[in-house]
Amino acid sequence: MLASYPQVELVILGLGLAFRALWVAQFPDRYHDVPAHIIDSIYPFSEYEQLSHNIDNLLSGYADTYVS
Repeated sequence: MLASYPQVELVILGLGLAFRALWVAQFPDRYHDVPAHIIDSIYPFSEYEQLSHNIDNLLSGYADTYVS
C-alpha cells in the first residue's frame, strides 16, 4: 500500500480545488461571489494544462502497483 485511502482522498480533493480555482479565475463572469484571492490569482490558465500533465506523470508511475 502506497498511501491510505484518507490520504489519497485528501490529495485528490486538493487537486480538484486547484483545478476549480484556475477555472474560476479564467471565467469569473460565470460565477457569483468569487473570492478576491481567486480572481487575483497569480497563476495563468496555462497552469491548468501543466498541472494535469504533472498529475498524469505522477499517476502513470504507479499504474503497475494497482491491485483490484
